[in-house]
Amino acid sequence: MKKKLYSLFLFIAIFAILPTNVLAEELTFGKVQDDLTKAQNELNANNQAIQNKEDQIDVNNATINSLKNQITAMGKEADDLQKEIVDANAEIESKNVQSQEVIAYLQMSQGENAYLEYIFGGDSIKDLIYRLSVVEQITEYNDKIITDMENLITKNENRKKELAQKQEEYEKKTVDLNNEIGKLNSSIASLGELSPSLEQQVKSKKELVDYYKSQGCKNRTDVIGRDCAVTQSNATFLRPMTSGYVTSFVGYRWGSLHRGIDLGSSTGRNTPLYSIGNGVITSVYHDSYGALCLIIQYKTTSGQYYSALYAHLSRYGPGIYVGMKAKEVTSNTIVGYMGDTGHAFGVHLHLEVYPCRLYGDNNCSTWNKYVSFATSKFKSGYKGASSVISFPSKTYQTWYSR
Repeated sequence: MKKKLYSLFLFIAIFAILPTNVLAEELTFGKVQDDLTKAQNELNANNQAIQNKEDQIDVNNATINSLKNQITAMGKEADDLQKEIVDANAEIESKNVQSQEVIAYLQMSQGENAYLEYIFGGDSIKDLIYRLSVVEQITEYNDKIITDMENLITKNENRKKELAQKQEEYEKKTVDLNNEIGKLNSSIASLGELSPSLEQQVKSKKELVDYYKSQGCKNRTDVIGRDCAVTQSNATFLRPMTSGYVTSFVGYRWGSLHRGIDLGSSTGRNTPLYSIGNGVITSVYHDSYGALCLIIQYKTTSGQYYSALYAHLSRYGPGIYVGMKAKEVTSNTIVGYMGDTGHAFGVHLHLEVYPCRLYGDNNCSTWNKYVSFATSKFKSGYKGASSVISFPSKTYQTWYSR
């Protein structure tokens, strides 16, 4: 009895400490609707953030234009000051010469001391004092002119240094503002290869909600795949082409994880691409680089969901759209044709297959979460599409059947 109680206690304890993502998770129609609302809110917040950055760019540009105008004005003012300094120097020199000539004339006129004669030539003491005052005023006037001119030159030179310093500060501020604008533009134009935009994510989630509605989902508590939108199960996944070869496997390159397997074919852009099983198309979009992409959701016989991302298509297959409304996609459905759209080096198919519902469950409810989930799966030994589809183990080994 004690042994049974201990076993029961151990089972409860282990169950209690299991992480929640280990437990089976049911996707309800309400959860899909909530994800759409959340995505719309994120889009609104993102648009507002972008608007704020664009407004800041406008402010920075206006400030830069103002600084440029001030720098131009300061340059003209510095040129005018330099001209004033040159003119003042010339005037000082002229006044200095004139003063010397006046004094020399008064003192040395006709070989006599005319300066003294003029002072002592008065009729009275009062006249003598007046004449002495006149001579002193002439001398002081010349000295004052020279002093004023020298002060003006010093003032202009200081002003010129001040303008040069301010111009240097304004030019540095202009550089800083341009750098800030560059960062703001980089933030706005941030791109992720194969990632749909927030607008596309909202569009895909809305299309998914509409699709589930068309498949009988009405109540928030309806479980997708059980109460509505029942997906035909797949025992295994097939290759997406009748003939082809692997050009690169999942793995790290250029500093980040290459999540997909790249597949080539001798028929190039004419190569039809099939669905790897029976499923539902949940997203059709262009990524940030212009690549044609689509996402198909599958469910295996064990109940495990998978999402497959097809990228770089040259064109989509006939009649391809989200949900397919009236019927599911089968393994014989041509979903597109091989291409090199977007950021691609040569014609190929980039195929990602991971065990989650992209935009559907907690692990992959957003693109960033999906990328993190795929990375963690790879680190734990999952090899992407190679783990669920039979591909040659080496590159450029051609197969001839699906």
